[in-house]
Amino acid sequence: MKTIIKLMIGIVLTTFICINANAQPKSEIPDDNKPKMNWSGADTLYTFQFSSATNSWDYFQREIRRFDNNNNPTENFVQVWNNQAQNWANYLRVNYAYDEKGNEIEEITQQWDNATNNWVNARLKTTTYKGRHKEEVLFQQWKKPTNEWFNIMKYLIKYNDNGDKNSIIIKLYNGVTKGWDNHKKYLMEFDTPYSPPSVVVAKSWISHEWNKEGKYTIEYNWRGDKTLETRYTWNKSMETWLEGIMLEMYYDKKGNQTEYIEMKYDYANKNWVNFNRYTAAYNEKGYMTEKSEYIWNRATSQWEIKGQYKFTTDTKI
Repeated sequence: MKTIIKLMIGIVLTTFICINANAQPKSEIPDDNKPKMNWSGADTLYTFQFSSATNSWDYFQREIRRFDNNNNPTENFVQVWNNQAQNWANYLRVNYAYDEKGNEIEEITQQWDNATNNWVNARLKTTTYKGRHKEEVLFQQWKKPTNEWFNIMKYLIKYNDNGDKNSIIIKLYNGVTKGWDNHKKYLMEFDTPYSPPSVVVAKSWISHEWNKEGKYTIEYNWRGDKTLETRYTWNKSMETWLEGIMLEMYYDKKGNQTEYIEMKYDYANKNWVNFNRYTAAYNEKGYMTEKSEYIWNRATSQWEIKGQYKFTTDTKI
């Protein structure tokens, strides 16, 4: 099921942040502006997975969409292919609601329950705005015993005078005190007033104060697309930043991301070592049509393919 969640092109199911103050920050800088769907406007998108055993492309999943009169997605649900039964099985559904300005204000994620043959609430994301900016994003989880939404986490977002997001505070709900506890803070730094953030510092709330935890240094191309991100972990005893992860992104002339490489720092050999990679191809409309995923084999010093996928609105390829 991990692969299924990873490959959802249309539905962004945000994972609740793992709490580990001493670990290298693995998650992206909090950002809920990611596109909800690929193949915009299509009511059904099929994903095929290549089978090396049969040397053929087999059904993997399909995503079915509903839209409102303004062409905003109101419902996306994913079905996975049951090869043994040769049918589609419900898996995940997301419903969206909007305000009068077209801003998304609610996102409800539900999972399919085979025992009851029904959709069951899983997560609710509620967004509030101040003017045109998002001010707070609240995450809640569904509790079955009481059948109600339970607070989990919220983002508090602030902006500088230029309207750029420059601070995100993450708070976790305390079920004992019925209040919100500080958890993480992300502070963005800018080289110029008109550029995206070049540095992001992550801090964790420990012993009633903010402590440095991680740092991201970011480079962009002339379009403003991220091309390089290096992640560091703060070593308190050494009072220095330690290299952790490096991400490289490549784009075609139209701005579509065609390649992504993830590397991890090898302290024994003091160099960056390949870890994960993906490549992608697009059609003339800019929609992703193929994706290949790789993992680095250190013994052979080569990329080994671990998954190949094709996306289409057709039932066959």
